[in-house]
Amino acid sequence: MRRARSGQGGVMSQQKQAERLNAFLRAELAAVLAYQHALRSLDGRLGDGLEQIRGFAAAHQRTVAALQGCIHTLGGVVAAEAGTWGSFALLRDAVSVQELLGAEERGLTEYEAALPFLDGEVRDLVEHELIPRQRKHVATLTRLLSNI
Repeated sequence: MRRARSGQGGVMSQQKQAERLNAFLRAELAAVLAYQHALRSLDGRLGDGLEQIRGFAAAHQRTVAALQGCIHTLGGVVAAEAGTWGSFALLRDAVSVQELLGAEERGLTEYEAALPFLDGEVRDLVEHELIPRQRKHVATLTRLLSNI
């Protein structure tokens, strides 16, 4: 795997890349937990939005697996604990959906900010899979929010 560029024009070590990916991993683990909790709280609400929310949970779970693989490839130790991902507890109202949307937007911002410092397979993952996925989630949650 190629090394990533650092902000000073140098190279980001594989250890630093693994640390950055572990930060992403903790956020993704928290997202999986948040969406699972939200799905349990739906009580038949959201109609068609339910399948989209299930899809988001599955997408975040796939991202967890991809990040774990990249961290392992870099020789890093894979984080096991989830980070925090918003304060919402239930997906029953516009405020809860807004909190999910805010968390997805923060994730998108973090991925985009990290992109200049990444290289190789890690950059490909973030640029071609994670950022487009985050954008899709933001757009879909924005539409769901307008329908509540």
